[in-house]
Amino acid sequence: MRAVCDAARKLNLYLMASLWKHPESKYWVACFTTADGRQRKKSTKIEAKEKNRSAAQRIADDLEGAHKKRLTSEQIFKLYSETRREVAGESIPATTVREFFTGYLERIKREVSRATIAAYKGASTKFLAWLGDEADAEIHRVSRQHIRRFRDKVAGELHPNTANQIVRFLRVFFNAARADGYVDTVPTEGLKSLKKPTERTRRGFTVDELRIVLKESEGTEWASMVKFGLYTGQRLGDLARLRWTAVDLEEKEVRFTTAKTGTVVIVPMCKPLEDHILSLPAGDKPDAYVHPELGALAEFSNGGPHLSRQFGDLLARCGFRELNTNHAKIEGRTSKLRAVKALSFHSLRHSAVSMMKNAGIPAVVVQDIVGHASEAVSQVYTKIETETKRTALAKLPTI
Repeated sequence: MRAVCDAARKLNLYLMASLWKHPESKYWVACFTTADGRQRKKSTKIEAKEKNRSAAQRIADDLEGAHKKRLTSEQIFKLYSETRREVAGESIPATTVREFFTGYLERIKREVSRATIAAYKGASTKFLAWLGDEADAEIHRVSRQHIRRFRDKVAGELHPNTANQIVRFLRVFFNAARADGYVDTVPTEGLKSLKKPTERTRRGFTVDELRIVLKESEGTEWASMVKFGLYTGQRLGDLARLRWTAVDLEEKEVRFTTAKTGTVVIVPMCKPLEDHILSLPAGDKPDAYVHPELGALAEFSNGGPHLSRQFGDLLARCGFRELNTNHAKIEGRTSKLRAVKALSFHSLRHSAVSMMKNAGIPAVVVQDIVGHASEAVSQVYTKIETETKRTALAKLPTI
């Protein structure tokens, strides 16, 4: 068997590049073999007509030859461009890293959620700032070494998990650039993820801790946010962006469309939450934020960083966290790795789940209420009726 594989590998080195006509493309596609024996395909951008076959074949042959000579991605790109100019009278399009990243973000605005756009934009901003003057160089000049050095710098300043996530976002940009013909290879390919360090895990608040937080936040919108978080189990950004149009006092329900997954979650009001909502000033505008100041801050910061820092400061005043004096985190953080805080606003989600389970509410009902996708939920082909959730939430205590 090994001899057969060796023979096949040797034979593969002498196979000629070929052409293929994709049923959904008007161009010839070059099919060629790299030095390590992998099969690759790349559009020649030459119209798939018989009269153009020889020109397209030359591009396919040159691509295979370049890869087998192990030329750099920039050398391959240059050769490909020159061959196209010679045989087809046109070179491949060129664009800078900054131009492509900016244009790509603009064109996908209507295709993905605001949260996704914010995440992509954050990764783009960091990468372009790190590149400096090279951000205005042609995008095909970005190499795997660039990505590795950038990733390692982010990991040193923020966290390995954050660095891995940003690399995944950059992969989206470069895959799009390859699809558009601006790059031959994606520089994030072959780059292994950084090892994730052992971290402390988050936990829920105790009842005594919740009372301390509510007392410290009394008279501010955070007191209300804590109650909403505790009695709905929803995420910080989703709660901050909650508008009165999503609060149905007649049906006693609150409707959320989660930014993270786009899932619509309907949470019946338990008595403590209903009493709290009735005590809030609604104002004259039905589409106003339930928490005007925090809602505006959520929009300003794309639903995250500023809100988290404010709540972190609140916890610090309660004695549950160290006060964070470094608030210049949008531009850059200290070199100390960011640790997962044992207590954060997300802890209210843990508290909500724990309270519901302690009250005897079935796990599937709990997961439906908080909008938490899980294997258990996906395996249960039963819709959780609103009345079932309402009965379950009625068991929650008043904090």
